Amino acid sequence: MTIRRLDQAGKTYAPVGKAKAGKAGDGAGGEIFTRVMDSLAGVGETAAAQALNGVGGVGDEPSPRQRREQLERTGRLLDTLESLEQDLVRPDEAGDGLSEASLDQLRETRDQALRTLSDTPNRGAEHDLLHRTAVLATVELAKTDRGDYK
Repeated sequence: MTIRRLDQAGKTYAPVGKAKAGKAGDGAGGEIFTRVMDSLAGVGETAAAQALNGVGGVGDEPSPRQRREQLERTGRLLDTLESLEQDLVRPDEAGDGLSEASLDQLRETRDQALRTLSDTPNRGAEHDLLHRTAVLATVELAKTDRGDYK
C-alpha cells in the first residue's frame, strides 16, 4: 500500500510500519553513527577504541607499592575472615555465636579493601585476589545479617 499526498501527486511514500521494520533489523546503525561522529571529531576509530579502553587509568599497571598494599589488605581481610570462622566454631561465653566486635572488624577491613580497589588500576593478580576476597567478605556479612549463622 502506498500513500499519496494531495499537494504532491507525483510522490509516493511507503507505509510507516514497513519503513521502521526495515531499519529496526539493521544492526549496523550504531556502528555507522559512531564512525560519523569520530570523523566529525577528528578521531580515528582505533584511537577512539584505545581511549575508551584506557578510561580512568585502567590501562596502567599497578606499581610495586600498590601491589604490596593490595596483598597487605588481602592478608588482613583473610585474617578477619579466619577470626569469624573461629567465632563460628567456638562460640563465646554468651553462647550466641558471632561477636559484634568480629563483625565490625570484618566490615572495617572489607571497607578498607574496597577503598584500595577503587584507588588502584584494575590489573594484576593481586587486584584480582583482593577483589575476590572482598566479595567473599561481603557475602559472609550478608549471611550474618540474614541470620544464616544463628
